[in-house]
Amino acid sequence: MSLATGPVGKNGTVTSTSWHDEATGAPVWPGRPDPLGATWSPAATNFAVFAPEADAVEVCLFDDSGEPSSERRLRLTEHTLGIWHGAVPALPVGQLYGFRVHGPWDPGSGRRFNPAKLLLDPYARAVAGDVRSDAASYGHRRDAPLLRSDLDSAAHVPRSVVVDDH
Repeated sequence: MSLATGPVGKNGTVTSTSWHDEATGAPVWPGRPDPLGATWSPAATNFAVFAPEADAVEVCLFDDSGEPSSERRLRLTEHTLGIWHGAVPALPVGQLYGFRVHGPWDPGSGRRFNPAKLLLDPYARAVAGDVRSDAASYGHRRDAPLLRSDLDSAAHVPRSVVVDDH
């Protein structure tokens, strides 16, 4: 990846002409750490979520069906003061998304990171879908609360929705 000398947009945001991968174009630009949540623009949607103890955060994009099989995972590459962020070019208003957060599984110290669980954006401005009760909805095994469940929850939880605040 390289930072080109092209223009930077309003408020210091990186635009498609200022950040690129030499070969194919970056699926995720650096973005910015504020505001939190998903901020849409015609060029890109900026995602920012506070997860200071996470090892990695992925934004998961779904097509209009919202089916788990349509999931596309993109790693947020930037981490600023506990906020993971990145901008994904050319997403439409109405894009369904969620987060998967990687980190330690240590229930004794309150850390229950589990990338098998699709999470709503806590700063989402809209949500679509319903919670469907299933063992996969739990971060832990129902029969052993201290053991992590690796069942994928995507088929059983709602999605956050990208909106146009204008």
